[in-house]
Amino acid sequence: MKGPWRMQLDQQDEQTTALVRTYDAAARLKRQGRIEDAAAGFRALLDGAARVKGFDGHRLAAVAIQQLADLKSGRLTDPELAQAEAIAAALPEGEEAGWAVRFGLGLAVSRQDPAAAMAWYDAANAMKRQTVAYDADAMDRVFETLARVFDPALIARLAPGSAGSPKPVFIVGMPRSGTTLVEQILASAPGIHAAGELTAISDLCRNIHSVEGDWPAGADRLTPARARALANAYLIHLHKLAPRAERVVDKMPANAQNVGLLMALFPNAAILHVQRDPLDTCFGIYRQLFAGGVDYAYDQTEIGRYHQGLMRLMDHWKAAFPGRIVDVSYPGLIADFEVEARRIVAATGMPWSDACLEFHKTEREIDTASAVQARRPLFKSGIGAADRFRP
Repeated sequence: MKGPWRMQLDQQDEQTTALVRTYDAAARLKRQGRIEDAAAGFRALLDGAARVKGFDGHRLAAVAIQQLADLKSGRLTDPELAQAEAIAAALPEGEEAGWAVRFGLGLAVSRQDPAAAMAWYDAANAMKRQTVAYDADAMDRVFETLARVFDPALIARLAPGSAGSPKPVFIVGMPRSGTTLVEQILASAPGIHAAGELTAISDLCRNIHSVEGDWPAGADRLTPARARALANAYLIHLHKLAPRAERVVDKMPANAQNVGLLMALFPNAAILHVQRDPLDTCFGIYRQLFAGGVDYAYDQTEIGRYHQGLMRLMDHWKAAFPGRIVDVSYPGLIADFEVEARRIVAATGMPWSDACLEFHKTEREIDTASAVQARRPLFKSGIGAADRFRP
């Protein structure tokens, strides 16, 4: 099964296969911004799942509920809510669909009953946390090593091998901080291609681990020749994605960890660091079921520790390399959109386009947790979103 959850189904008969196709089609419509059509597709999946016997019916219905809650900002019908609660009660502990439907239920009741929503979020996160291996102490050590290794001396030593191309544009930060909004603004400008959340930089880190013997400590053993090879491999990848584009946006939030490497390999690339109120950011993560790779996301303390560690790391690089990283404030965008949007586009070296003011009309596939929000005009409800849940 494609999409956020590659859920294992017991049956592979014609009926379940057809419903998986229904899910895939609805997920594609969601990526394309066709929200009402996608909702209709997920409701068709929900109706069809009721006719599937065994746990497969619950699994398919759970995904449909979770997606509907996301698409409709939690607005489910009373029968859909009742069905979701029945599915949550029926599925055994450890079922992937069990935490998926609980995330959906949390969103579904969050407007009218924050306490009930938190109970669903807590249950969903507790179930999901049991399935991931995450060590917060080890992550703190990684942050410390990154700050130590990527110092001005290393970056100066690798400079002869760096790529001078301004084509890469990196948007980094915490998930749920506004990175998709910034990407959508840039995607609206001619000559800029938004490539989404690329894994290519993580691939380079794994390559360094394999060749130099470790990551991130092994980066200290890089040579200018190796830096050139790594930079060229990434640029070739960008060229294949968008050969005619003058800029290609890589919106992988987790590249915030890799900013030191980005500065070493691409001295002329724009690096935009998006920030939002810490509580709004962390709560946004806590109530979101991710497709993968965000293993710190399912425990409140671990989310907070990761956020603090990443901010310390970013502060280190901003102090060591003044002006190299462009800060983007999500609240600033909300308060003075055109001024901030113009500053964002200017950071890439590309000319302004008024199309950026209507970013929500730009047609492209968006395959992130913020795919629905990016299709809406600018809204202020994201500011202080966690306040009702503070207790």
